[in-house]
Amino acid sequence: MIRKKSKAVLLAAILALSLSACGVALENRSFPLSMGVDYQDGEYQVYYGLPDLSGVTGQNKDSENQKAGEKADFYQGKTMEDAEKDFQNSQEDYLDTGHLKVLLLGNGLLDDQEAYKNLLHYLEDKPSVAGNIYVFSCSRLGDVMSMDGQEMDSLGDYLTGIVENRPDSQVKEQTDLQDLYNAWHNGEERPGLLEVSALEDKIMLNQE
Repeated sequence: MIRKKSKAVLLAAILALSLSACGVALENRSFPLSMGVDYQDGEYQVYYGLPDLSGVTGQNKDSENQKAGEKADFYQGKTMEDAEKDFQNSQEDYLDTGHLKVLLLGNGLLDDQEAYKNLLHYLEDKPSVAGNIYVFSCSRLGDVMSMDGQEMDSLGDYLTGIVENRPDSQVKEQTDLQDLYNAWHNGEERPGLLEVSALEDKIMLNQE
């Protein structure tokens, strides 16, 4: 069983990053730390890795919002904006993407250049999404995203830890979202991505 990270530490980080947030109250926000995006049959499929913080916050919500990452629910639409609306129309909390740590891209998306470029345009137009989040490829996106909240508290934290804490880590060489932006705007080939796969209760990383 993968060792779980402390939920208290996770909550403290979110609280610290949200001190300057205005508008929607903290308790009425969803904070995905990972996001998976694929493109199938002309529609985007978007997974949000939502860590279960109810035990720490005392909210004890039983809503689908708390279980989205655990069940690997995906939200879909012809555009990324439509997929986001699909989430908002089925969840009570506001989607706050300002704490994303990793982005996982399915093969269907990576194989469709137009869909891929439209995703980058969508993300670049979101100031809350940091350019330094790590990006990975994933052939079985649903399987990997289903481990968020099941085998670990946060897939985003776990993948970040693998990259930054392993003995042979080369963090500077790890592809992040800004690398994708740069290649896109410069008309260059997309940088190589580490591939994430799920093996029983383990997450594996392999060079694409």
